[in-house]
Amino acid sequence: MTDIDIEAMSIEELERLRDAVNQRLLRLRYSNRHTLPELLRMLEELKAVLNDQGKHWRSLERWQWMDGQIRFWLNPTDQVQYQPGWYTIDELIQWSQGYGPVLVREEEEEEEEEIWTDVDGVRIRWLPDGTMQREG
Repeated sequence: MTDIDIEAMSIEELERLRDAVNQRLLRLRYSNRHTLPELLRMLEELKAVLNDQGKHWRSLERWQWMDGQIRFWLNPTDQVQYQPGWYTIDELIQWSQGYGPVLVREEEEEEEEEIWTDVDGVRIRWLPDGTMQREG
């Protein structure tokens, strides 16, 4: 076991430790199959974790049986970084860990930058079979 002197830690270090402990507890306590009361209890614990991280929402109360599992409606305050939708408890836990489907991705722009190459003033796109296609 590691001894941690919390008195010597800065606010940022304490917040990182708190977040790491919260995330570890969530992972240790929960697996994929739970009863509705368990899921609702998990959601309340998760809300506290998200609130500690500064992740806020307009709605995270509604739930519905969808696609064979319980999903929760999330309407995040910051819709530039996070997208609204119906999410499983596992997907919401992923959000608390900084990844997963709640995060808005800019993949389309990144893919376009990776696919197109400028060669002597001509934009080309490399196709999966190794050939190239000129723009326009």
